[in-house]
Amino acid sequence: MTNTSPALGAVMPHSPQEVSVDTLEGGRIFVSNPRPGRGGGPDEWRLVEELRLGQVDGTGPEVFGDVHDVAVDEKGHIYVLDYGSKEVRVFDREGRHLRNMARDGEGPGEFRYSGFSPVYRIIWQPPNRLWIADLYQQLSFDSLGNELTRVGQPFGPGMPISSRAIRDGRRRGTIVAADGSGFIYQQVSVSDRTTAGDETVSHSRTYGVRMPIYPEHSNPVPPRDSLLLDSRIITSTTQSRASSDANISIGGMVKISIPRRVWAFAGGETVWVANRAAYRFHEVTFAGDTIRTVELGNPPPPPPDDSDESEFEPLVAGLDVSPEGWLWVLRHRDDPGDDPIWDLFDNCGRYRGEVSSSARVATVRFAGETVDPIDVGGGGVVHGHARDALDVSYVLRMRLKSAGGTPVVSEDCRVRPSPP
Repeated sequence: MTNTSPALGAVMPHSPQEVSVDTLEGGRIFVSNPRPGRGGGPDEWRLVEELRLGQVDGTGPEVFGDVHDVAVDEKGHIYVLDYGSKEVRVFDREGRHLRNMARDGEGPGEFRYSGFSPVYRIIWQPPNRLWIADLYQQLSFDSLGNELTRVGQPFGPGMPISSRAIRDGRRRGTIVAADGSGFIYQQVSVSDRTTAGDETVSHSRTYGVRMPIYPEHSNPVPPRDSLLLDSRIITSTTQSRASSDANISIGGMVKISIPRRVWAFAGGETVWVANRAAYRFHEVTFAGDTIRTVELGNPPPPPPDDSDESEFEPLVAGLDVSPEGWLWVLRHRDDPGDDPIWDLFDNCGRYRGEVSSSARVATVRFAGETVDPIDVGGGGVVHGHARDALDVSYVLRMRLKSAGGTPVVSEDCRVRPSPP
C-alpha cells in the first residue's frame, strides 16, 4: 500500500466530507473524520448479489456440507473449502464446477482434515498458488491441485518462527493472507504458563508474521518479520481431594480474558490494528512503527488492557483490507443474528459510508473469538459463505455499489492546491 504525507493541518480537497489530515512529529499521518449522522455517510452503498452457490438437496458439487472458507483467483475462479466433504471444490466465475482438490489424506496432493483444529483457511496467492492451512499444517497447490509445498504435521506444530519467544513457547499458527510479491502472512499464537498451587496462569500472545516463500524450499526458514498484535491471560483453578495415594482433581474454573484487538494484513509491509472498543485504526509496520492513524468521530481512548472487563464495550468485530487499500470495519453486533454492517474507509483514510448485507456472511462465532472470513477483492467484489435458516451452507459473490456511482479505486492521497 502506498502512503503519501499530506501537509500539516491540511484538509484534503475533493473529499466526500471535510477530513482533517495532520502529519505528527515522527512522520505519522493522522486522519480525522467527523462522525456522520446515524446510519448515514457521504455515500449510500449496497452489496448487490451476483452469484449464489449452494443447494439444499441432491448429490452434486453445489451441495455443501460445512463451508469454512472461500478464496478467489485472478480469473474469478472460486475455491470452496468444504469440511463436510473434506475437500476443496473449484468453480468458474459463472458457478460451473471445474474440479475437486486437496482431498482428505496424507498422500501427495492431499490434506489431513484432522478435526483437532477449529480453523481451516484457504488463501490464494498470485500467480498460481492456493494455500490450505489449519493450526498445525500448511500446504500449497497449483490451480489444478498439484501439491507444491508441505510444512507441518496434522497433529504437530506448524512452521517454526525465528523469534526466541515464539520458539520457546507453545505455538499455534496459520496463514491468513498472501500477496503477489511472494510473501505470506501468518497469525501465530504463543503461550507460556505458570502454576502455583491449584491455579495455572497462561499468557497467550498473538503475533503477525511476514515471510517470503520460494517453491524450491520444501521447509522454508528464510528471514521473517514479526509483530506483536495482542496478548491475553487465561487463568484456571482446580479443587483437589486427597486420596490414599494421589490428589484427584474434582472440579475447577477457567477465566479467559476477552479479545481486545482486531487486525488485518494490508498485503505489503504493514498491518492495520485496532482496539475493539474505539473507532481508531492504526497502520503499523512490522518494525513496530505506526505510520498512519485513522479515526471516526474523535473517539475517546479505550480502557487500558489491565482494566476491569466490565468497562470494555466492543464496537468493532473485524477488519479487512481490499487490494485498493480500502478498510472494511465490521461493527460489533450484540446479537450475532443481526445483519452485518461495515464502515468503509478509502485508501486515503476518508470515511465513505456504511454498507450492510441481509446474507449471514461474516458471522461472529465462539462468543466473539472469530469471524467467518470473507474475501474482499478488487473493484468492491466480496465473496463469503453463510448458512440459511435450515443450516445449509452456501457461497455468495456480492459487489459493492454506490448510489452516486463512486468507484472503488486507489486514489492519489496528496493534497492538491485549491483552485483560485
